Amino acid sequence: MKWALKKNPEIPDELKTVSLNPITLRLMLQRGFFSKEQIKKFLAARYEDLHSPDQLSGISEAIERVGKARDEKESVTIYGDYDADGITSTLLLKEALEKIGISSSTYIPDRNKEGYGLNKEAIDFIKKEYRTKLLITVDCGISNREEIKYARKKGMDVIITDHHSLPKVLPQKCILINPKMPNQEYPFQDLAGVGITFKLCQALWEKFVPKEIDQLKWLLDLVAIGTVADCVPLVDENRIFAKFGLVVLQKTKRVGIQEIIKTARLNISETNPPSAENIAFQIGPRFNAAGRMDHADLTLNLLLEKDAAKARVAALELEAKNSERQKMTQTIFEEVKSTLKENENYKLIIRKGENWPLGILGIVAGKIAEEYHCPTFILREGSKIVEGSGRSIDVFNLIEAVSKLDSLLEKYGGHSQAMGIKVKPGNLARFEKDLLEIIERSYDENMWGKRIQIDAEIKPQEIDWDIVSEIKKFEPFGEGNREPVFLARNLVVRESRQVGNGQKHLKFVFGSDDSEKKSFEGIFFKGGERCSEFLVGSRISVVCNLRSNEWNGNHKIEMNIIDIKKD
Repeated sequence: MKWALKKNPEIPDELKTVSLNPITLRLMLQRGFFSKEQIKKFLAARYEDLHSPDQLSGISEAIERVGKARDEKESVTIYGDYDADGITSTLLLKEALEKIGISSSTYIPDRNKEGYGLNKEAIDFIKKEYRTKLLITVDCGISNREEIKYARKKGMDVIITDHHSLPKVLPQKCILINPKMPNQEYPFQDLAGVGITFKLCQALWEKFVPKEIDQLKWLLDLVAIGTVADCVPLVDENRIFAKFGLVVLQKTKRVGIQEIIKTARLNISETNPPSAENIAFQIGPRFNAAGRMDHADLTLNLLLEKDAAKARVAALELEAKNSERQKMTQTIFEEVKSTLKENENYKLIIRKGENWPLGILGIVAGKIAEEYHCPTFILREGSKIVEGSGRSIDVFNLIEAVSKLDSLLEKYGGHSQAMGIKVKPGNLARFEKDLLEIIERSYDENMWGKRIQIDAEIKPQEIDWDIVSEIKKFEPFGEGNREPVFLARNLVVRESRQVGNGQKHLKFVFGSDDSEKKSFEGIFFKGGERCSEFLVGSRISVVCNLRSNEWNGNHKIEMNIIDIKKD
């Protein structure tokens, strides 16, 4: 794999007095922090740094309309999405409304039967079952112009809270809350759906229960899960939500989340805090599993459950759904891979299958896009419609490109890196051809090729506890705030051995000419089969993260190896 070393920025004079390691300072500059104030705000992010919700257009109108529903005891329904972001948004708003005296109903559509967003059959059900006067969407709705018009005809007022890209024509005669709206004063556009829901809740509590506004932060466990699971960049407010939400998650009183943590066998306790990685790879996928394989109400009801025994049963059911999801994902992934050539330099991959379940097509598309490093669509083929999910790579804005082809599509929506589409079978070939032409106009082999982005080169003598502790202040890591990646050259292999179940991993002890008395431990996960390449005495270069490893009370600096080459 190619190694791409980022440019080493010069430290301006005004930052040379900052009490940080020069390597840390350069990492700050790479990430766009050019002043002492910006650096301090990033490293010591505070809950109080959240922006005022009043800056979001539509908020004041929404508060007034919810206040009317509260005063007149109207029926309110929350309409959510079936993923982790939508589920946490739904529960968050329900709890916040309860706090101000509104008992609301909830509705999450069936992914396989109803698809994403509002639909007329659901609106009919909501009107008949709940006699709804006010419909509030979370994490969806911005592209449902016709459905909102239909809800209005049914006598409902509608508040849309959404974070997805704006359609060319916006819904009319409803209240729209989306930080991407034009003429927006709000300073941060990349909130997840649950982040926008939190801003609405924040404004509601400031208006109706101001004395209890400090208690709102205890809902941040939900906000952190939805934010991290939706892969929005962990910067600005998202970073604050994740940072403090992880603190709340460590102490969560929600028996549903407690049981999910137990069934996932996560070691989260008062002495072992959760990480964003725990959400991204363990908790988030389990929240998503019900909506992918069955119905998201399983997860929502589990989170609402107060009885520990009932929550345990539901969590075990969710765990079974997640295991089923993993197996099916792997089956379809291998089926798609069998149609692809290993060394082919793909620019676009589109594959379809008749019996592939919609709920896992996005995961498969993501895995293929990552492995072949190109935009990918995985679709379910029907006689009247072909639908599914697309995933992209960091250098290509997928939804921007697809929006130029909207005349070929029945429906589409999403983000720059992830989206869903519906297309008639007769238009699919033309869609693929035209999208490939758009890709080829911006294609650059050096930018698109699969590579490891290295933040900085580090010399062995520069690796110490100071740099490791400063890097830890960058947490939580995730999309838009990746863990720093370092290059260490000319290391000498002193020890190497295979470890782990099946000897899948490689454990190293390195030395160097520059630091004869120093040794460095490294672990290369899934690198066991390369053991014979790195004999004792070999000189190598390593691309790695620097981490603190605690074992039996001992603390060591460890290189988490991403790739390794002989010098």
